[in-house]
Amino acid sequence: MSRLQRLLFVIALALAACDGDGGKVAQPSASPTPTASPSPIDSPTAAPTPSGSPTPQPRPIPPAWAAPINNDLDASDLPSEALVPPDAQLTDRVTLPAGGDVPDQVAVAYVIGDDPFAAEHGFALWQWFPDRPHWSVVFAFIDAATEGVLGIRVDAGDATDDGHDDVLTFEATGGSGACGTWRVIVGDADDTRQVLLRRTCDAEFVISPGALELRVAVYRADDAHCCPSAFRHVTFEWDGEAFERTGVVVETT
Repeated sequence: MSRLQRLLFVIALALAACDGDGGKVAQPSASPTPTASPSPIDSPTAAPTPSGSPTPQPRPIPPAWAAPINNDLDASDLPSEALVPPDAQLTDRVTLPAGGDVPDQVAVAYVIGDDPFAAEHGFALWQWFPDRPHWSVVFAFIDAATEGVLGIRVDAGDATDDGHDDVLTFEATGGSGACGTWRVIVGDADDTRQVLLRRTCDAEFVISPGALELRVAVYRADDAHCCPSAFRHVTFEWDGEAFERTGVVVETT
């Protein structure tokens, strides 16, 4: 083959390798990215998850000694021995009639032991429920014999102005200043709780309509302990969460 023939042959091979759109080599197309199927939570055809039933409010857990009372009794018909621990002596009992959204309640104080300076004292608040058991303890506290409590006094009145009586207790520890610990216990349809705990000497809390009042002895330097020069009257009103001081009056004797 002559040089010219070999040149023509090479040119023919080069032309055959070219495509029809300017000699550009076509690139392979990329494989399409598969589209993910929608997850069941995004799918319009997914069945909705049913919402759970509301959890009922649990019944309060009473002290170990306080067996709930199944019988649907009136507050006045509750037997005293069923309201206090075995071998205890009932020392105070106050009925709180139903009011507002709170059903009937019965507050009791008791003592266990004969030695007045070494006895256990306690308090329990019973409440009526529409379902069995109809009576259960919703609040309680115990003063061990070593705490020096001489007795528990129970009073009631509507200090929170909600249409239902609240409980005021005093755990006396004695002394010339009539010392002791005060508690206020309030309740509503869902809860019963202690909202005040105060230790005092020479002072006394009382419930007045819609308020709580504290009467405190005021002494001058030369006053005998029996005879303070004045009394300070402090008024507390309920703000929905706690008692707030709203007024002070000093009364001279």
